[in-house]
Amino acid sequence: MKTHIPIFFATDDKYAPFLSVTLKSLLKNASKKYFYEIIVLKTNLSKDIEKKLKKCSTLNSSISFISLQNELSKIYDKLHLRDYYSKETYYRFFIANLFPQYDKVLYLDCDIVVLGDISELYNTELGNNLLGAVPEEVMNTIDVFGEYVEKTLDVSRKQYFNAGILLMNTKAMREINIEKIFVDLLSKFTFTVTQDQDYLNIICKNRTTLLNLGWNKTSYYNPNFNEKDLRIIHYKIHWKPWHYEGVMYEDYFWKYAQKTIFYKDLIKMRNNYTEFEKQRDKLAYEKLIDRAIKDANNPNNYKNTKLKEIC
Repeated sequence: MKTHIPIFFATDDKYAPFLSVTLKSLLKNASKKYFYEIIVLKTNLSKDIEKKLKKCSTLNSSISFISLQNELSKIYDKLHLRDYYSKETYYRFFIANLFPQYDKVLYLDCDIVVLGDISELYNTELGNNLLGAVPEEVMNTIDVFGEYVEKTLDVSRKQYFNAGILLMNTKAMREINIEKIFVDLLSKFTFTVTQDQDYLNIICKNRTTLLNLGWNKTSYYNPNFNEKDLRIIHYKIHWKPWHYEGVMYEDYFWKYAQKTIFYKDLIKMRNNYTEFEKQRDKLAYEKLIDRAIKDANNPNNYKNTKLKEIC
């Protein structure tokens, strides 16, 4: 019997087309020695979309859908959102407690293409650390965001990780009751720049195994990155090939998009993306920078508040 590798996603109808591309690429490049148990967490996902996503399954994989509507409703009014974020992004905090049958799982965002063998990532040794994750490339290449995490969250920009690709030590997470820690932190502080990612970085500080950038490479040019290490491409912020042409690594996205039932929809999405929407993206990015600067200099931000408590 093949060893099962549990892989979690969270999506709604809007992100389902991107998830289909992710699934096609992941299963195409994954070792056939394992069985991939794919669990899609949802709030509202149409039956038609579920049926279409199930078509991505292979002989050595399964795709199931589980609603976390009840769990999310308990803290719904406390969740801060902006731009392209959805409530589903917070689901990763509930996985450890709600799925006690797993001691280790992968959590992946929907806006990625997987070029490497995902079983290699899963088999990374974590020891007693809570997570395996990749340092956030944006914080390390764009100074204003690096300053934000250091001045607001009290986390080194080199240690701050992206939460879109996570190898989760759910056994260790249950031991500290990460869900309760998150809810308590949520009631005291609101992070508006990277939201759920900020909470995770604070909770998992000094208990994260940092992985090679190749397992979570943002789709923009980085002169310090060795292309031979490329394993997962992350189309985040405004570097999205379904909105813009000329995005770095877009060929990989369209290669796997062609194999999905959503291909025509994705082409239409790109071709119909208006100048108004592109301008809106630009303004949203500028506001994000302003927000990062404002939070970094807020005397009542997380870091400053904790320092006051110590004093």
